[in-house]
Amino acid sequence: MADLRASRGYLAAELGRSGWLDFGAFRWRDLALGPAGRAAFGVITPLAIGVATGHDAFGSYAALGALPAGFVSFRGVTRTRVLAVALAAAGMAVSTFVGAITEASHPWLLVPIIFVWAYAAGLLAALGPTSLVVSLQWPVALLIASALPLPPAAAAGRALLVLAGGLWQALLVVTSWAVARGSAERTALAQSFHALSDYAGDLASGRQEPPSQATLAGRMALRDPNPLIRTAARMHMLDLNEEGERIRDSLTALGIGRAAGPPGPGGRDLLLAAQLILAEIAAGLTARPGQRSVHLLAARNELAAAHAESAARWRWAGEALLGQLRAACRIAQRLNEAEPARQERREQDDAWMPTPELARLRDMALTLRASLGTSSEAGRHALRLAVVTAVTEVIVHAAELSHGYWGVLTVFIVLRPDYSSTLYRGLQRAAGTLAGAGLGVLTVELARIGTTVLLAGIAISLLAAYAVFTVNYLLYAVFLTDFVVVLLAILGLPPGPTAVARLIGTGIGTGLALLAYVLWPTWAGTSASEKLARLFALQGTYAGTLLRAYTRPGQADAGRLAQLRIAVRRGRIDADASADRLAGEPDHPPMTGRLARSLTAAAHRITQATITLTAALALHEAAPARPGDAGLRPRLDRLADEVEEATALLAQAVRQLGATPGPPAGPVAFPPLPQLRARQQQIWLPADMTAATAKGSGGPATALEAGPAEGAGLFAATDGLVDAINTVAHVLRGGDQEVREPR
Repeated sequence: MADLRASRGYLAAELGRSGWLDFGAFRWRDLALGPAGRAAFGVITPLAIGVATGHDAFGSYAALGALPAGFVSFRGVTRTRVLAVALAAAGMAVSTFVGAITEASHPWLLVPIIFVWAYAAGLLAALGPTSLVVSLQWPVALLIASALPLPPAAAAGRALLVLAGGLWQALLVVTSWAVARGSAERTALAQSFHALSDYAGDLASGRQEPPSQATLAGRMALRDPNPLIRTAARMHMLDLNEEGERIRDSLTALGIGRAAGPPGPGGRDLLLAAQLILAEIAAGLTARPGQRSVHLLAARNELAAAHAESAARWRWAGEALLGQLRAACRIAQRLNEAEPARQERREQDDAWMPTPELARLRDMALTLRASLGTSSEAGRHALRLAVVTAVTEVIVHAAELSHGYWGVLTVFIVLRPDYSSTLYRGLQRAAGTLAGAGLGVLTVELARIGTTVLLAGIAISLLAAYAVFTVNYLLYAVFLTDFVVVLLAILGLPPGPTAVARLIGTGIGTGLALLAYVLWPTWAGTSASEKLARLFALQGTYAGTLLRAYTRPGQADAGRLAQLRIAVRRGRIDADASADRLAGEPDHPPMTGRLARSLTAAAHRITQATITLTAALALHEAAPARPGDAGLRPRLDRLADEVEEATALLAQAVRQLGATPGPPAGPVAFPPLPQLRARQQQIWLPADMTAATAKGSGGPATALEAGPAEGAGLFAATDGLVDAINTVAHVLRGGDQEVREPR
């Protein structure tokens, strides 16, 4: 009843405010004309061939396979994109066969089949957005096929046409590799360096937010590179991306060092110079070949005038940053000099279809197994989706609605795991369908002029639907409905009744989807608690591993550090997404949106500390002599153990918070944390440095000045790490829950 009251109150508040029909954001920067043209060509080609040869039905079925495969082709990077399209096409072919023969022989058997298909689609959403888009096409194909029942032999032929249309889209993706060799990777690298440039500018102005996730764009693209890129060029791209990662670390360390020092303009000039240099490197990556050297020359000229102030405590980070910027300029120049000549490629590196890693497959299997049942958010959403779609199928069958499958299909598209997306997507789809149905009836009238004009008209609508797919959902619904109405008209279905039937089905599906979320919400509180707990535990393990590696240069497991770093990044993305979802839901104690924001803000500060620690570790490993490592090792090892212990206790407390329904009776109880501040101070005030400390101000800074230059980075990192962990404990114990990002 509490859930029902919260849902009803939230829905009333959203619909009661002015401008309740939210048209959504119009992200025109995401307009994808190139991929849209490729995907639209993949749909129009089989349709035009079928019309020209007098086999309209065959061409339409192939177009029905190519249409959703085109939307899937917007996912993935290179080879993963082809794999996603192929999986979507194969699933659609099987679904088409099952839907056609089931409707022809035992129509009511579709109800349990839809239940199974819906549960699978909802469950696979736990694997990420690409899996969600791929798996969603399978029940959609099942429902469309059920509208035209066929015997097994004819259904198999239709399924093969659907498969051919999907694989045709995959072939077009492969063909695009030769047209744009390396451009996607260069664009992603440029996006990373633009993000680094913006980050440097933010630090220069005093803002201390963690670096943007856009700095990961290059790594994501290079994990799945174009197989036709020359090997030497690909290696230079990988080197440049790694240098960008190191620059990210040094920028964070420099920003924290400035913030911890005395007030003043110190370091600002260096950060502003870094901003310009990084922007020129980014421009050089995407400029035309004749202009790339101009941008790199400008970067080198700016670099020649930059310097780190010799008297500043953060000088170690500034010197490291300058060296990394010089290396980035050199690597970018080598990349430009890499000739795009034909060259023998190693088959192992350039195989067009990726070989799945066993570890990744095991990871996916574990994720799916953990999502079964109702204990997880994905499992609850999958069960709700299955029940609601099955109920909708029963309703449209019992009412004998014309084109009733539109209602079930709408539930699949509208009903999402989060509250706000379901509400606004449903309203936007209803409005878009209303406008698109009218547009479709008008487009069909182009047939009076000629078939060629009609095909040109729907090609424009399809191109627009693909292009605005990532711009605005309402616009996408308008143009897609227009295309579907015309396509069904080509198959012989009258456009007027088809448009009306789609409007009725969309209204039924939207209403049932919204009602299902009001009556059966899947709040993000439990999943947010689990994701935050996982993030804190991962951050503690990563920080402890870095601290132990500091006094063991050359002995650290680089592979494990890389895996932990990636795991922490994924955990941070998941936790941020959950906190954003909570902000769009009614408060559902104990994990409220405000508490989640406070915990993620503290987690961001832990991230900054580990980035600084990574930069200090790299500088320490490059030092010619490390005489103090033997004495420092046991103190750092003890701090590492206690950091891991403290974050594990905090993770356990956050999990318990999510598992306890209702408002907490008081502050969250958990065992006392280790005295991290005392342990951190012991690192900087050992017995052999007491005299040095006594001569100065008596604080850690004096002892720090007696140590190596990179010790300043270690002090800044451990100081920030301990403070952020203590902040998490303070928030959980009922302290100020509006922890703001450090400025």
